[in-house]
Amino acid sequence: MAISSLDVLCCRIVIGDADPANLMAINNPITLTEVKEIEINESYKKLIGTAKVVFPKGTVFKSTLLGAATLEGKDASRITAEVMQDGIIIEKHTSQSAVDASTFKTGQRISISLGYNGVLKKMFEGYITGYNSDNQFELNCENMAYKLKLKQAPKFVTPIIGTKVNDVLGEKYNLLKDTGFQIHSETKRFDINIGQIKVTDNFTVADVLSDWSKFKVYCFLKYDENSPDDMPTIAVGRPYSSSKSQPVFPGNEQSGPFKVYFDYHVANSTLKVVKTDPKFLAVTAKALGTDEKFFEVTIRLNPEYAPEKKGSKEFQTVNATQISKKTHKVTGNVTAQGAKTKTKVDLSTYTIVPYMSSNMKINSDKLVEEAIEYFKGYNLNGITGKLTLFGDLALNTAVQVELIDDINSSKNGVYIVDEVVTKFGTEGYRQTISTPYRIKGNKTEKNG
Repeated sequence: MAISSLDVLCCRIVIGDADPANLMAINNPITLTEVKEIEINESYKKLIGTAKVVFPKGTVFKSTLLGAATLEGKDASRITAEVMQDGIIIEKHTSQSAVDASTFKTGQRISISLGYNGVLKKMFEGYITGYNSDNQFELNCENMAYKLKLKQAPKFVTPIIGTKVNDVLGEKYNLLKDTGFQIHSETKRFDINIGQIKVTDNFTVADVLSDWSKFKVYCFLKYDENSPDDMPTIAVGRPYSSSKSQPVFPGNEQSGPFKVYFDYHVANSTLKVVKTDPKFLAVTAKALGTDEKFFEVTIRLNPEYAPEKKGSKEFQTVNATQISKKTHKVTGNVTAQGAKTKTKVDLSTYTIVPYMSSNMKINSDKLVEEAIEYFKGYNLNGITGKLTLFGDLALNTAVQVELIDDINSSKNGVYIVDEVVTKFGTEGYRQTISTPYRIKGNKTEKNG
């Protein structure tokens, strides 16, 4: 009788000194293949991803030193020789030691690879930012964008209209100069309009990129097949709730969609199909005026709409903010209906959907038009909750997944992965993903 194979958890954690000349290099590395717990948190809404690594007391690591080095206090049980390309023979001294308080230090590079049965995928590259060596060894880490927190941003001010991401990150304003990071090739192709950028104080590069999130423009790390040395690049994108005229996220063959079969990949699901009555749906749209202040409008269906009645409007505007007189004179903005009074409509019983305009030269009337367009295209049968998967797919943030459930097909479709929490350790290898936006439904879906 055939015996089914077992999936054996495997990890490889490499820690060593950072190389100023090559961010991806790890000098004087040690390798660990046993761990109690790893947790990696990644979201396209945050430039800085984090990881926590916990080792039990007595964990053994392997280190390799090149040349005629001495390994004082260590078991140099294996000495080998390697012939380099130039013909020079280099000695390799391999030792095994137990982890102690002197093994780690802040600022060291760390690389984490996870998988099954010896097949590993690199899941985290970054730096150790803190550690605790009390009862067990716990490392706190940040991804490669940690280096951008240490780089002073150049001071510049861009025009109010027409500033593009490629200008800010590229040679025109040199925000990424001497950081070691490049722009993702798809971000270059999209060339997103970012609006005016002011860097007039002592900000780091990370401060500037993280600040863009308030405009619903998100900067995150993403690997690019065109990038040398497997160095992650700076990717920029807008969420699916932004204007359809703007690109969503840079993509390639590594962006999916990855097929997720509920009867195979899913360990636990808290997904719920939410049926929303369009009569009680509201869209709150926000935009940035030329005075660099936000204004917003909320639209909903007009409860007294009568299509046969001349002049009857299908939508009504409520809870709009008033645009300043100064801005009105400069831009010619027409005050949004609903902004004339300070009385607020109670929308506590409504499903409120946020919308952020990508138009940096917009008036309130145009914002209302965009909100109505988004309302009409909004998927009323939304999905809430999270999905916990086994580690087979090894997903990253901002990729697409296609959910396939043969029992309840109402949730089937293609989604954008917002957040990924990866856990690896004595309780297994799991990834919990958040998928708030369904970008394509299944035309053949049936009610389960």
